[in-house]
Amino acid sequence: MNQLIGIMSSALDASALRQKSISNNIANVDTPNYKPTKVSFEELLQHEVQSSFIGKRTNAKHIVIGSPSAAQVPSAKLERANTTFTNSGNGVDLDYETAQLSQNTIWYQSLTYGLNEEFNLLKTSIRGRG
Repeated sequence: MNQLIGIMSSALDASALRQKSISNNIANVDTPNYKPTKVSFEELLQHEVQSSFIGKRTNAKHIVIGSPSAAQVPSAKLERANTTFTNSGNGVDLDYETAQLSQNTIWYQSLTYGLNEEFNLLKTSIRGRG
């Protein structure tokens, strides 16, 4: 499978998990002692790419860049925060969660569009120009 499609697919999974996490945080804004959750993905992906980036060699005389192991696409991680914003022990900041919800919606739509474009390119290359 195309590595870009794999990365975008994992990013979509992370975005869906983030949507669930944010929605759950908003739903529990008034729950005493509730600790919000957040999803880590982009940081994990960046770390993986930096630690296992491999330059493409088109000639045997080119300098080898990166490690020989292929980069693995990480899975998103759900983490619980330890912050508290109210006297009830609740850690949900409604303004922050709402902003994150909007950002995640745009991110999900962008990923969906990009993934559709990748599949359209594959479909075109399989069918040929006409």
